[in-house]
Order: sequence, then structure tokens, then C-alpha cells
Amino acid sequence: MGTTTYPRVGGHPAFDLVDTVHWRLDDTRAIDTLVDFDAVLDWCAEIDLIDRDAVASTAPDVAAAEHTAIIALREAVYEAVFEDSPDAAALIAREHIEALSRSSLERDDVRWRWHPPADPTGPRTAIAFLAHDLLTSDLRSARRCGDEACGWVYLDTSPRHNRIWCTAAGCGNRNRVKRHHARSRT
Repeated sequence: MGTTTYPRVGGHPAFDLVDTVHWRLDDTRAIDTLVDFDAVLDWCAEIDLIDRDAVASTAPDVAAAEHTAIIALREAVYEAVFEDSPDAAALIAREHIEALSRSSLERDDVRWRWHPPADPTGPRTAIAFLAHDLLTSDLRSARRCGDEACGWVYLDTSPRHNRIWCTAAGCGNRNRVKRHHARSRT
């Protein structure tokens, strides 16, 4: 894929997955960009998580079931990190254990790595590894965009750890303009 379709502002691929929902905090504007299994494959390929071509053509019912499981995993990441949900953390733990059982451990030049299967469970397997990696990392810099409707999430790696917006050019600009207009009217 030559173009970038999905946001990469999260600072971790699991947060980039969460950010595939635009306007998460506004039910009237919320847009889920992972509408089906093909979109999941596109996202995985775009971030170099899996080789899209390695996942054999998938029966519609299997694709639908995998899509549903991946969306549940995405939402579990959000809920575990930002709502402290033990149920969401447990789902990620179960998916991680299942991912290990489906994967093969292979050595490259540097280290041993888990490799997801080249079948329809491959994307969910790779995503489960990402979710587990994020959940077991230091989450003190995990943030949600300061825009009241956005809901995009990210790791704040700014020097002073004072980042407010998912992107300065998007939500940051929109909110600065909004504040300016509000001050101008008074």
C-alpha cells in the first residue's frame, strides 16, 4: 500500500488500532474505519503487522467471526487502559494465551520471535500480541485527546509530558480556533 489510510498518532500500534474509531466520544459522529475483515487486513498490512497476501482467502462466516473478535480486542484495549476494566484486561490475557498457542516461535539473526499463523486468525493473533505488549508496559504516559468528541489515544512522549491533543494540526488547531472565536464574541 503506497498511501497511509489509518492514523498513526498513538505511539504504539495497539493505540493506533484504537484510533481506527474516529470521534469515539460522540455517538452522532463516530466512524469505525474497520468496517469488515478486509479493512482489518488493510490496517495490518499498512502497519507491516502481517503480509496481507499470506492470509488465504477467507470464507465469509470465518471473516465475520474474526472481524468481530478483533473489534472486541480493540475495544478491550481502550477499556483496559482508560476505564481500568478488569474484564477487558482478562479478554486481552485470554487472546494472548490463544495467540501463543496458534503461533510459532522462530529465530532470526537477533532473537526468537513469535510468528502469527498465515491463516484467518493471523491478524487477531498479531493484534493480541500488540495488546498484551501495551497492557504490560508502563501506561503512565497513556492519554486521551483533550477534544471532547475525539477519543483518539496516544502515549505522551513530549519532553514535558504535557501533550493535550491527538494532533496539533487537527484537534489542537480546531480547539484553539474555537477558543479564539469564543473570546472574540465576549
